[in-house]
Amino acid sequence: MANRWVITVVGKDRPGIVAGVTKMLYRLGCNLEDSAMTRLEGEFAIMLIFSSPATISETSIRKAFSPLERDMRLAVHLKRLSKAEATTPAKGGKPYRISVYGADRPGIVFRVSEMLARARINILDVHTHRSASGGPSLYLMLLEVEVPARMKIERLEPRLKALAKSLGVEVSVRSNEAEVL
Repeated sequence: MANRWVITVVGKDRPGIVAGVTKMLYRLGCNLEDSAMTRLEGEFAIMLIFSSPATISETSIRKAFSPLERDMRLAVHLKRLSKAEATTPAKGGKPYRISVYGADRPGIVFRVSEMLARARINILDVHTHRSASGGPSLYLMLLEVEVPARMKIERLEPRLKALAKSLGVEVSVRSNEAEVL
């Protein structure tokens, strides 16, 4: 029986981080299953789930990553997933994308995510970006969410629009379901 793990790796952005991390997993006989990897300003962050042969210990994995931590100055965190944690949650909702755009100010992510949580909407993915091009900073937030199957998105949109108005931003909601040709 294979073990499943989640690993996070963060360090100053440079070529070779993805290759180094995936090389270690390959050498250990592990299989990369799910990942998110991105540059945030000058840092590069990796979060991935992988499976390992049952014979590979946590100590072996940590030891394999030790040279990367030292040589590339990476912060590595490893967590073994329990049987319950290693189970992919069942999808029971409808996928949507929410875009928020406007002047940067504190609280945008908190206020939007809090409203979604209160509505029992699960956030699957969030990307934010702040840009400053000589004038005031602009803020963009893109969310992929899962709306409960019984919820009508038309009931949520007015509340999101009201929140957006109070934050001084624009918001749009659209279905994220694949279109069938």
